Amino acid sequence: MKSRMRVLVTFAVEAEFAPWRKLRNMATRESGGITVYEAKIGRGDVDFVVTGMGMENARRTTQAVIRPEHKACIGAGFAGALKSTLKIGDVLAARSVQALGKSKTLECSGNLVMAACENQAIEAKMFLTTDHVIGSAQEKKRLAPFADAVDMESFATVSVAREKNVSCVAVRVISDRFDQDMPAEIDATVDESGRVKVGGVIKHVATHPLQVPALIRLGRQSKMAAEALAHFLEAFIRELSFRAHGWPPPDLAGIASR
Repeated sequence: MKSRMRVLVTFAVEAEFAPWRKLRNMATRESGGITVYEAKIGRGDVDFVVTGMGMENARRTTQAVIRPEHKACIGAGFAGALKSTLKIGDVLAARSVQALGKSKTLECSGNLVMAACENQAIEAKMFLTTDHVIGSAQEKKRLAPFADAVDMESFATVSVAREKNVSCVAVRVISDRFDQDMPAEIDATVDESGRVKVGGVIKHVATHPLQVPALIRLGRQSKMAAEALAHFLEAFIRELSFRAHGWPPPDLAGIASR
C-alpha cells in the first residue's frame, strides 16, 4: 500500500490562510519555533505555515519546515496584477519566478503547473518577486512587460524547494488590480517578521484619514481573494493526492476533484 502524499503549503500572512482554517479543524505542531498546521485532504497529509512577508522571512521559514518527505511545495498567497485582463480572485500558477533586479529565473515544476491549470488556474509565464509592496498603478505598468503578477515571496519559496529537491509551484490569487493604487505607505503596517501590526494600521488610518475607503476596499478584495485561493487549493491538493495513488481513473477525475 502506498504511503500518503505529504504537501507543504506556505502563506506570507494570516489573512491569506484564514478562510482555509475556517474550512477545517487543523492540528498544530512546533518545528524550530514555527507553528505548522496539519490537515488531511483527500489522500494527502498537508502542512501549512505562515512565513511572514518578504523573501528573507519566506526563505528562513521554508528552510526550517521543508522535509524530504514533502512530495510537493506550494508557495501560495496574494499577488498584484500586472495585466489588465486579470480580475480580483483569479488564481494563477507560474511557469517561472524571478526576483526584481536579478537575471536568474527559476522554473516551477511543469507537472504541478499543468495540474493546477487543469484545475482552472490561469497559467502565468512569470511571477516577479520584489522587496517592497508595489503600491501604485504607475509602478505596475512599468513592470508589466516583465511578468504577469507581482508578489514578495515566490522566488524565495521556489528557490528553497529546488535546493531541497522538492517539486514546487507558485500559486497566487489576484488581490489588487493592474489599475489600482494601494494605500500609501502600506509597508508601515507590517513588522520585521512580515506580520501585520494592529498599531501600525491604527496609526496609518489616523495619519491618512482620506485613505480609509482605499483600506476598506483592500480588506474586501483581500477577503474575496483569500476565499477563492482556499477553495482552489482544497480541490487542487485533493486531486494531486489521488493522482499520486493512481486514482481516480480519467472518467472519474471530474467527480473526485469536487
